Amino acid sequence: MSELGTFSTAAKGLARNPLGIIALFIVLIYGFASLTLGVNTALQTAERLPLVWFLVIFPVIVLLTFAWLVSAHHEKLYGPGDYKTDEGFLEGMKTRARFEAELRAQQEQLKASIRETLTESGAPSSTSQDIDKLMEKLSNEIDRATTVTVDARGFLDDPNAVFHLPIAAFKSLNDLTDAVFFKLTPAVRPFEYGYSWVLRNKDGNKIVRNARMITLTEPGQPMPDTRTLGEVGIKAGSTLIVEPPK
Repeated sequence: MSELGTFSTAAKGLARNPLGIIALFIVLIYGFASLTLGVNTALQTAERLPLVWFLVIFPVIVLLTFAWLVSAHHEKLYGPGDYKTDEGFLEGMKTRARFEAELRAQQEQLKASIRETLTESGAPSSTSQDIDKLMEKLSNEIDRATTVTVDARGFLDDPNAVFHLPIAAFKSLNDLTDAVFFKLTPAVRPFEYGYSWVLRNKDGNKIVRNARMITLTEPGQPMPDTRTLGEVGIKAGSTLIVEPPK
């Protein structure tokens, strides 16, 4: 009983962040496979062979997968509790915010370059008003092709609470909800998406359900959702409405 309690305590400790969940998953799979091979003496050679090959190949697959995660998505392997201080976690969020600001600046630079090109190459009959109209259409197309609109006017009771976020800044749904959370603060509290606020995708009028909502996890504790925006139906040009859950 004590061994079971020790394992339960260790499992809870590992489940606090994505890295621990991966480790727990690996231990359970490899443990069950080894237990099946060692305890079940009735297995014939042909039946044992697939398990033996699994035990040989599985660590290699895990190593390659882990190497890919560390090199490509290392910032998603840790929960807020893994940082020594709140400042460390916030610094990571600031880095993402700087990246978002850089993408916005690139969009504005692109628009300025297009305006300059239109002005310099415009026909003699083209007026400044014509160029402005064309530039407005092009700007709207650029925004539609590169951004996601988050409309929080009703939720915050603020007519200016409309945010245009560059979609390239968000590798996952978790990244997006984190960014929106900081724009809604202090109207919402951490780790309460799905309970105190949700995003409704205007395309199809569907609520964007994250991992916390799917697994019915209680609010107040981290529940990362590493699915891409495309996997949850969010694409460039989408409009997301912030509202309380119904």
